[in-house]
Amino acid sequence: MALIVEYHVIADMYPVGATAIQAGMLVRLVAGLVVPSVASCTTSLGIAGDSKLASAAQTTAYSDTVVIGADGAATRWTGNRVSDFYDETLASQKITVYTAGGKFWISSTLFETDGSAIVAGDLLKPGTDDGHYTKAATSTDVLAVAAGAVTAYPSGVPGTDVDGHMSLGNFVPVILRI
Repeated sequence: MALIVEYHVIADMYPVGATAIQAGMLVRLVAGLVVPSVASCTTSLGIAGDSKLASAAQTTAYSDTVVIGADGAATRWTGNRVSDFYDETLASQKITVYTAGGKFWISSTLFETDGSAIVAGDLLKPGTDDGHYTKAATSTDVLAVAAGAVTAYPSGVPGTDVDGHMSLGNFVPVILRI
C-alpha cells in the first residue's frame, strides 16, 4: 500500500498507458494516456489512485507488504485484486487520478530520499525517479506541500509497534496543490 486517502476534492478516471504506475505516484497525461510525471514536468495531472503493472505477464504484486501476526514473522501483499494479479487497471484500462486538492498519506518509498529529509511545509515536485516526489527549491513547479514529516502509520490492528498498533509502514502526509 503506497497511498492512503484522507480526503480528496476530485477523483476522475483516465485511460492508462503501458508504463508501470504505483498508487501514490505523481502522474501526467501524454497523448491522452496517464503515465508517471518526470522531473521536468510542470503539468502533472495529480496523484495515481490505482496501481498499473508494466506487463500482463508480471505476477509479482505491485504494492508494499504489511506485517501480519503478532510476532511480525508473516507478511502479505496489500493489493486488492488478486484475480487481476494486483493490476487495478486491468479490467477497465483506466486509472483513478486524484486532482484539484486533498490530503494524502504517501509511502516513504515514493520519495527520492525515502522521505527522511521531508519536514512539514516542504514544497514538493516531481523528482528524477519517474512519479516520485522530491523537495522543490523554489515555489515554481510545486505540486504538493508536506503536511508533516515521515512517520509510521498505524494499522488500527492491536499490536505493539505504534501507539499499541502495528504499523502499515512509513508515510508522509501530503497536501495536493494542483
